[in-house]
Amino acid sequence: MSWQTTVPLLLILLAGLPHGATDGVIAQYFAAKRFLSFTLFLILYSAIAGLTIIVWYVLPLAGLVVFVALSISHFGMMDTSQSAHLPNRAIRVLAHGIMPILVIATAHSKETAEIISILIQDDAPELIYFLQIATPIWALIVSWLFFFQGVVGRQAAVEIGVLTIFLALLPPLWGFALYFCGIHSLRHFREVIRVFQPLTKRFYWMIFVISIFSITLIVMMAYWLTSVDFNNSLIRATFIGLAALTVPHILLIDFFKALHRVQKNLEPTSPN
Repeated sequence: MSWQTTVPLLLILLAGLPHGATDGVIAQYFAAKRFLSFTLFLILYSAIAGLTIIVWYVLPLAGLVVFVALSISHFGMMDTSQSAHLPNRAIRVLAHGIMPILVIATAHSKETAEIISILIQDDAPELIYFLQIATPIWALIVSWLFFFQGVVGRQAAVEIGVLTIFLALLPPLWGFALYFCGIHSLRHFREVIRVFQPLTKRFYWMIFVISIFSITLIVMMAYWLTSVDFNNSLIRATFIGLAALTVPHILLIDFFKALHRVQKNLEPTSPN
């Protein structure tokens, strides 16, 4: 077992995955403490996650591509949430969201190809090639943000530039762990805390329990998948598990816009 692999994966599981567990907090708010409604939410959420795992096993390359596409959208939406009201958000979403995937795939093409082969049990050189040829186009978009989109564009471009340096220097799993835990998850937690102002102790316990349950399932999946190398099995189980949890998470946060709905409901109504 290699610590260069297990440590970043454990960071992803222990410090990154729990941000998705806040979906339980949001669900309980909408269920208004009704046990049946909350149970139905958990069943539907689990069913979507389970279907995602089945699709990954039946069509692994398609599952990976869908996971990457949804992740790009979700990362970008969260990274631009504070400037959502400004023009050209879709371009900023793309520039932010695709950054960790493009930079890691371009700067560490060999290692990324090895990780992909572990995830889908096959090679996918066309995917790496597509990401590499997309990199110059993305660089032009980031340059356009810096020079032509005012203060917000410059701030976005500088943040992207700094993260690009770190992601290019760090090994792939460490770079993804840095972004997923240190940027994306922290921003999501901060947004949840801001909306609920603040989270109660009961909600923190709920996040803890859901996180432990999810992490346990992923580790069990890794042992189940292990044939020769546990490191490879842990990589596969971690990212398949993330994909399974990401799909319902994105449906709740980005499509249903749950946090925005909660915020609107909690806003004090102005007197007539």
